[in-house]
Amino acid sequence: MLPSIIDAIGNTPLVEIRNLNPVPGVKIFAKLEYMNPGGSIKDRAALYMINQAEASGELTPDKTVIEATSGNTGIGLAMICAVKGYKLALAMAENASEERKRILKARGAKIILTPKHLGSDGAIEEVYRLAREHPGTYFLTDQYNNDANWQAHYYTTGPEILKQVGGTLNAVVATVGTSGTLMGLSRYMKSQDPTIRMVCAEPYLGHGIQGLKNMKESYRPEIYDKSVLDASVYIDDDTAFETARQLATAEGLFVGMSSGAAMAVALAEAKRLGQGVIVAIFPDSGERYLSTELFSVKKQIHLNLYNSLSHEKEAFEPKGDNDIGIYTCGPTIHRRLHIGQFRRYIFTDLLIRYLEDQSFKVNHVVNITDYDDKVLEGALAARVPVHEFIQPHLDTFHSDLTRLGIRPAQAYPRMSGHLSDMMDLTRQLVSQGYAYERLHSVYFDLSRVKEYGRLSRVDVNKIRIGATVDLDEYEKQNPRDFTLLKRVRLSELKQGVGMKTEWGNVRPSVHLQCAAISMAHLGHGFDIHTGSRELMFPHHDNEIAIAQAATGEKFVRVWSHCDPVRYDGSLGRHTIEALTLDELTGMGWDENVIRFWLLSAHHRKPLLLSRKSLDDAASILTRINRCINALGEVSGVSKEDEVQHITYEMLQSMTLALADDLKTPVLISGLLSSVRKINRLISNRRLGPRGAQRLLDCFKGIDRVLNVFTFNKKIHYSQEIKSLIEERDAARRAHDWETADKIRETLESMGVTVHDKKV
Repeated sequence: MLPSIIDAIGNTPLVEIRNLNPVPGVKIFAKLEYMNPGGSIKDRAALYMINQAEASGELTPDKTVIEATSGNTGIGLAMICAVKGYKLALAMAENASEERKRILKARGAKIILTPKHLGSDGAIEEVYRLAREHPGTYFLTDQYNNDANWQAHYYTTGPEILKQVGGTLNAVVATVGTSGTLMGLSRYMKSQDPTIRMVCAEPYLGHGIQGLKNMKESYRPEIYDKSVLDASVYIDDDTAFETARQLATAEGLFVGMSSGAAMAVALAEAKRLGQGVIVAIFPDSGERYLSTELFSVKKQIHLNLYNSLSHEKEAFEPKGDNDIGIYTCGPTIHRRLHIGQFRRYIFTDLLIRYLEDQSFKVNHVVNITDYDDKVLEGALAARVPVHEFIQPHLDTFHSDLTRLGIRPAQAYPRMSGHLSDMMDLTRQLVSQGYAYERLHSVYFDLSRVKEYGRLSRVDVNKIRIGATVDLDEYEKQNPRDFTLLKRVRLSELKQGVGMKTEWGNVRPSVHLQCAAISMAHLGHGFDIHTGSRELMFPHHDNEIAIAQAATGEKFVRVWSHCDPVRYDGSLGRHTIEALTLDELTGMGWDENVIRFWLLSAHHRKPLLLSRKSLDDAASILTRINRCINALGEVSGVSKEDEVQHITYEMLQSMTLALADDLKTPVLISGLLSSVRKINRLISNRRLGPRGAQRLLDCFKGIDRVLNVFTFNKKIHYSQEIKSLIEERDAARRAHDWETADKIRETLESMGVTVHDKKV
C-alpha cells in the first residue's frame, strides 16, 4: 500500500521487442514509461523539480507553479500539484493534442495557449515573461534549465535499467525534448560503464513529432550537453509514425510518436551493432495521440490541389479510404499526337505517381475516342474500315506513352465499346426532361440547368451561337443547346456507322461519351477529372451538365486542368502539330529530357516549346544526373549529420512542393540546391560510400515520382569536354590556378561538375 499516487512513480517494466527486431544477435528492450501513474516519463522529472523547489524554499504554498509544456510534463506536474495542494498554470502551443489539454484541465491546471507556428519556443517565451513580471505570483519549474530534470533519470531511470538488464548493456536510445532523459541516463551509464553508447533520436527541422525538439530550430535547453552523447540520429515524421503503428500491431504496445522515433533509431542501432543489448525509452502511450494523424483510421494525404470548379486550392480528400479514381480525357485517334498534347498525360502521371508513393491505390481511366467526326472522315478518306484506320495511331499513342515514362492506365475504354451506355444515359435524360429529340437528333436542354458554365465561368446567356456545336446541320429549340446524339449522314450510314434507335440512326457526341464512360468505370462523384484547359468549355461544362442532370449528384470531386503548350517556331516547323515525339528525338533530345521539359513548368502555367527551353531542360537534367553518377565514385569520409540533413531536405522539399498543387519548379529548384551541397561534399572529400548510397536511395525515392533520372549509367563526355578536362589537369599540375579556375567555370557552364583531388 502506498501513501499517495506520487509514490507509484518509477520502477516501470522493461519488455523485449521480438517481432520487429531484425537482428538475431541483438536483444532490444523497451522501457515502458507510460506505466507511470501520470502516463509518461515526465512524472519523474516533475516530482524531482517540485521536491527540490520545496527543499530550497523557492516553492511556497502561496505561489502558482508555472511551466512551458507540450503536455506530458504538465500532466505530471498537475498530478503532483494536486496531491501537494499547489495551483498550476501551463503554457503550450495551440496544436497540442486535445487529449492532453483535456487531461490537464480535468486535473485542475490553467491552460495558456500560444501560437502553433512558434511551437514550444512560444510557450517558453510566455512563461518566462509571466515569471519575470510577477515573481511573487509564480514559481517557474523551468524544465529546460533545471538540473533536477536530468537528475531524476540519473538517480531513478538509469539504475532501474541496469538492474533490469542484469548489468549487460551496449546502448540506450532516447528521444530529445527538454533533453533531461538523455542527459541523466548518459551521465549515469557512463559513470557505470563508459562503453555504453547513448544514442539520441532527434527530429529534423520542421518536424511534426509532438514533444520533441530539433536543437537547431528551437531554443536549446541549458541542461543539454552534446558531448555526453555518442551519436545523434535524425528521424523523420513518417518513419516515427509508421514504427509507432507497427509497435501496436506487431508487439501489442500502444505507444506515442516519440516512442516510434526511439524504436526506429533502436532498430538502426541494432543493425549497426550486430551483437549486444539495446534499451529504447518509450516516453508515453498512444492514447494521447488519438486526435492526431498518428492513429487516424482514414489514411492522411498531403496534397492541396487547385480545383478548377471551385477556383481555389483545396485539401484533397479521397472519396474512399485507400482507393482513388481518376479520369483523363483521352485522344481522338485520327492521327499521331503532337508533343504538346502529352502535357495532360505527363501532369496526370505525376499526380498518380505522387499518390501511389503515399501508398494509395489509383484506378486511372483514359478514354479513347474512336467514333467521332475526325475518325470517321479519316477512315472514309483512306477507304479503309474504322478499326484498320485507328489501329496504327492507337499503337503509336501507347508507344509514345511508354517512351515518355507514363505508367499505363488501368483502363483505356473505347467510345465504340460504350455505345449502349450512352444510349441508356440519353434515354434517362429524355425521360427526366433534360433532353429532347428534334429531326432525329437528341439535344440537351440548357434551360434546365441553372449552374451551367460554373467550371469555365462562361455566362450561358452570352454564349456565342455555334460555340457548342455546328448549327448549320441541326434544328434545335434553343441554339445554345448541345448535341447528345447526332443523326448519321448518308455516307456514314453506307459505312454501317451509327446505332438504330427510337430516334433513328444516330451516333453519340464526345460530351456524352466522357460522361457515360467515366461513370461506367468510376461511378458518380469520383475523385479527380484531369484534362487540358482548352477542354473546359464547352466539353467539360457539358459533361457536368449531363452527369449531374442524370444522377442529381456531384459528378466529380476535383477538376484539375493543365495549361497548353505554346510553340515559338524555333524548331524549323511552322506549327506544333508537326512536332511529334519522333521529331524531337530526331533533333537530339532524348525522351527523359522531353519528359523533364514537360514537367519543368507548373501545370497551371503555359509551357513554351522552343529550342532554348529544351536545351535548358537537358542542361539541368544533365547536371543532376552527373551528380548521381558521381555518387557512385566517391572515396571520402561521410559527415553523417550533413548527409542526413541533405536527404531530409531533399525528401521534405519534394513533399512540400508536390503537396502544394504539384509545384514542380519548386521541387526542381530544391533539387538543384541539394546537388550543389552534394557536389561540395564530394569536392571536399566529406562523402564516403555509405553516405553516397543514402543519397542515391534518396534520388531513387524522388525518381519514383518524377521518373526522369538516370542511374547506373556511365556518362560519356564529348571530345571538347575531355580536352578541357585534360587542359585543366595540366594547369593544376603546373600550379596555374588562374587558368584552372577559368576552365572550371567553362566546364560548369557546360553542365559538367568538377571534383578536384589533391595535386
